[in-house]
Amino acid sequence: MSLTINTSGAVNVGLTGTFSFVDPTGYQSPLSKIIPAITNQMSACSFGQATVGIAGFQAVLPANPTQLLYCKNISTSGVVTFTWTPVGGASVVVMNLEPGGIIFFFDPGAGISALSVSSTVNNTLVDYVLAG
Repeated sequence: MSLTINTSGAVNVGLTGTFSFVDPTGYQSPLSKIIPAITNQMSACSFGQATVGIAGFQAVLPANPTQLLYCKNISTSGVVTFTWTPVGGASVVVMNLEPGGIIFFFDPGAGISALSVSSTVNNTLVDYVLAG
């Protein structure tokens, strides 16, 4: 089962947060890195969950270019491969995402014009957001 929600029209995308690093031995002081606020107005987005298989699929991008991609591999066994075409570039394998792994891409100046996704096993579940 997969869920997809699509929107069109003005979409404001924002991200804020921090990374925290804590030494469990207490030897080093905790460290944190603030993620600078990322905000951009885009024209469309899609988000939800999808099932990825060995044969893979060409993703339907919400806009051309698509400037934001977030995906989490929520399966316990399949490795998800992302291949995309950057605007003005050639198709390239970007990442092999292990179970539990997350990929986040944001490029307000250019983005991607094509995306294909496949997995090492059938029925690999991913959670995703695409916007452009």
